[in-house]
Amino acid sequence: MKRVEQQAQFQRDLAMLILILWAMGQALIMTFASPEMRQTYLVVLFAMDVAVLVGYFGRPEACLALCSTVTCVWVTYKLYGVYMNGHVLYLLDYFLSPMPLLGAVGAKMYCLGIQGISNENAMLRQQVEELVLVDNVTGMYNLRALYRDMQVMVHYCDRNQLPLSLMEIQLRYESELRGMLPASSFTELRKQMCEVIHDSIRVEDRVYSVDDKGSVMVLLTTTERDSSVVRSRILNALSTTDKFSQILEAGTKLDVRISCKQYDKDVYGKDMIRFRKAVEAELVYDV
Repeated sequence: MKRVEQQAQFQRDLAMLILILWAMGQALIMTFASPEMRQTYLVVLFAMDVAVLVGYFGRPEACLALCSTVTCVWVTYKLYGVYMNGHVLYLLDYFLSPMPLLGAVGAKMYCLGIQGISNENAMLRQQVEELVLVDNVTGMYNLRALYRDMQVMVHYCDRNQLPLSLMEIQLRYESELRGMLPASSFTELRKQMCEVIHDSIRVEDRVYSVDDKGSVMVLLTTTERDSSVVRSRILNALSTTDKFSQILEAGTKLDVRISCKQYDKDVYGKDMIRFRKAVEAELVYDV
């Protein structure tokens, strides 16, 4: 990664050096040009600048084609003048001929340097997204963390002869609330809901925000029967807290559906997705 970054930095530095030399060359041409050739040089330099600018806008292939065209037209024009009209070739004519291609090389090096940085940033962004285990809205663990912890907790509870249950809390009228509330208010509702649920469970249990619809899952080291105590505590906390009063309109009640299922090694084995889907299926019975 460091080598790629150094290579991209070198390409950008080289492109800037070529650009400076290219600009100085144009200034020298206009400074030492004779009065009768100054207008001709100005037209060629303007066409060259436009072609090179296309390259710095991210089109190096088009830039090279245009710069090659400018060079060919310029060389053909001067040769025609020499052989057909007896014009004299000046030193600046030779100096001007490779300048469009020099500008194209600078634009190509610049694009390669920028592309290196873009590829590196894309790779880093992908790596970060793969490693992120926290929901950026609620601050709780996300679905990726849930599956990771489920695998760990299954082995832990199996070794220590502890029960393991998975509870899901889902907004009953999520689509209506999303349509009723502004996006920022719905986001705040999700955040406050997770905080209330987190404050209602034991320290050793974990809360997970698994989607952008407000669904929350809780890993519990308890049996399915005993999870009814947690369920009652969560429902009571959600109904009595005043955290939603400034988010929801008067008369609007936050209603949720809750399901819970205990892990059974003989039924689910290591298939955590199947276990989670079984918990989701239980939501249809919470009417």
